[in-house]
Amino acid sequence: MHRPKPHIRVMQEKEMLDGYSRLQQIGPLITIPRTVDRIPNMKKVQILEDRYTQIEKDNRLLLEKITNIMNSTNIKLDKPKRVSSLNTRKKTEQEQIRRDNLILFKHITTKKSSYSKQQYDKEWNQTKQYFYNLSGLRPSTQKNKGLVRSFEF
Repeated sequence: MHRPKPHIRVMQEKEMLDGYSRLQQIGPLITIPRTVDRIPNMKKVQILEDRYTQIEKDNRLLLEKITNIMNSTNIKLDKPKRVSSLNTRKKTEQEQIRRDNLILFKHITTKKSSYSKQQYDKEWNQTKQYFYNLSGLRPSTQKNKGLVRSFEF
């Protein structure tokens, strides 16, 4: 097989590389503008237009309201309503509870005792009589002496 001589082969390779580099430097003869990359989504465009018109309408109404307020002569300068916070409500409730407790304490301390030893003895004798009536025994018999002692302290 016939092989080219080394110096010829080197020259051929060099010419090939020069040809490749020249091909890469060559640009297209017709340039297509890049502005038309894709077709816009018409539905999206319509939604945006509707949104913009709604914003313009709202802005116009707001401007009319502001001008009416600025042109009106009846401007009320009332004091703003006092907004009570949770802490202030809690404090007022605690004050009310404290006052109620103080009133209750005064009632308890000024009240006199209604304890009466005579009334207590009278009620105890009545209770013993109920027990005797229920048991069918009489306090004077020997059988129920233990019963009488069990009721007395």
